[in-house]
Amino acid sequence: MNLARSTYYFEISKEDIVTKRNKEVLKQITPIFNANKGRYGVRRVHYERINRGYNINHKRVQKLMHKAGLLGKRPKE
Repeated sequence: MNLARSTYYFEISKEDIVTKRNKEVLKQITPIFNANKGRYGVRRVHYERINRGYNINHKRVQKLMHKAGLLGKRPKE
C-alpha cells in the first residue's frame, strides 16, 4: 500500500467524532430511562427525545441502549 508515514500516523491519532457524539447522546438517554424506572424501551425513549427537541434516528438509540445494557420491561402475557 502506498501511504506516507505521516498520513498513517495522522489518521491513527485522529479523535473519533462519532464515538464522542454517541457518548453525549447516551448521557441524555440514560436519565430518560432511569426517570421512568427502566420501563421505557427504544421506541418510548426515541419519542421522548423527539419531544425534547432532539432529532435522532431510532436505530442509533437502539444501538446505544443495547450496548449500555438498558432494556425496557416487557408486559406480562
